Amino acid sequence: MSKPLTFQADRQSSQYVTVFDGETLFLLEDVPNSVAKTVLGAIQMGQAVAAALGEKAISIPVSEITRVRTAEHDDFVQVRYTKAGAEKHYVVAMPGHDEQLALVRAIGAKLPNAQEVRGPIPVIQALIGPGCASLGVVGVTFVFLMLAKDVAAGVEIDTSGRRGGMKLLIANVLDKIGTTGVIGIGALALAGALFWGYKRAKSPPQLTTWERPA
Repeated sequence: MSKPLTFQADRQSSQYVTVFDGETLFLLEDVPNSVAKTVLGAIQMGQAVAAALGEKAISIPVSEITRVRTAEHDDFVQVRYTKAGAEKHYVVAMPGHDEQLALVRAIGAKLPNAQEVRGPIPVIQALIGPGCASLGVVGVTFVFLMLAKDVAAGVEIDTSGRRGGMKLLIANVLDKIGTTGVIGIGALALAGALFWGYKRAKSPPQLTTWERPA
């Protein structure tokens, strides 16, 4: 590989830098954006990857990797490798699906006798996200329904504390829409989550895997 593959993923304002130079997968995680930019700039200027990333970086030689995979609905790449005779797994944060495929294919091409296998993920796995979303909608709707009933009954809402303004705003909104509005919004959100589940079950996301033969 002439130039290392470099990726930068953002997770709640922390940066995750991934570099693959054809022989080793390097990972520098949970760093400020300024550090990530400096590291990537140094690599682009030709500095050795290990030196640019520093001692805090994790390195996984491709010779130890046994499988890499990613799925359309994920924002990460799963890496399985062996170290000191033990099987280990690592989840690599990625910025997008195209980048995930690029990394998986670059590593997979270095695995002896490995070939790309694509297929839908199991339906049950595909429904985990929509299922959690549906339960969350039901739970949140119930909480706001109880609050709306309190507001309608004239119960005083505690608006003190750091988030007093937000509490007051919520109380005013609930006063305007009432329990009927809360139920209506909850029903629409639940319908959306159920439709998402239907789409997932009908056409599950594709899983891409490269694995060394057993």
